[in-house]
Amino acid sequence: MSKKLFVRIGSNPTNDLVIDGIDSFHMELFRDTEGNVFISDLNTQSGTRVNSRKLDDYIQLNENDKVYLAETILFDWKKILKQFDGKDSSTNQSKQTPKAEPKVARDKQKSVKRDYMEIALIYGAILAMIFLISLWF
Repeated sequence: MSKKLFVRIGSNPTNDLVIDGIDSFHMELFRDTEGNVFISDLNTQSGTRVNSRKLDDYIQLNENDKVYLAETILFDWKKILKQFDGKDSSTNQSKQTPKAEPKVARDKQKSVKRDYMEIALIYGAILAMIFLISLWF
């Protein structure tokens, strides 16, 4: 009997495993108590392939299956299972990303915050210009 495992994978920092170059919420990897391993594509644009077959929903993985994310990224699902074994990843409360990746996630969050700040400044400048033009007439 195996321990249940659930890992959400994508480029969004809220995922259990963060990988650049794929969709924000790309796929889920899970294992049932009998040791069967499944992956599920989350309706991605860039796609998930098992061997040469495009994955549209979910599939049970076999020992020799090769999984590709976004057509070109070989996803070592066996290594990920080993990495997450023994850790409580049955819920999304526990983030188990490799040590180098949280920095990437934080950098992305800072970048998004900066982008929103820039948009807010531009929006404010536009409103100020509209106000000044309205005073002109």
